[in-house]
Amino acid sequence: YYKSQHKSNVCKQFGIARSTLDEWILLESLNGSLNPLSPNILGRPAVIQDLLSFDEFIKSTPFKRVRDLIEPFEKKFGYKTSYAVLWRTLKKLGWTKAKGGHWEKNKTES
Repeated sequence: YYKSQHKSNVCKQFGIARSTLDEWILLESLNGSLNPLSPNILGRPAVIQDLLSFDEFIKSTPFKRVRDLIEPFEKKFGYKTSYAVLWRTLKKLGWTKAKGGHWEKNKTES
């Protein structure tokens, strides 16, 4: 392409789509080569890594709904989380919802 400056001819010669060539040209301009860009991890973590700290946080934070934990969690741990991540981690640590609407740790769990 750099020799001929004619994208259509290059695509015909190598049997590739025009969009593929455009993506390769963009990749080279961004990366300086055709090696893939390193993946950036965006968004919220999918799991909570420090389970001991999270368990202590749950014991010391009064809540009725998992949703009530999102803001205090983000303030304490310094990163965003989701309802689903909190709910899964509670279940993983043996917390269950009791009849009165509050959460408690199973007696059989440690």
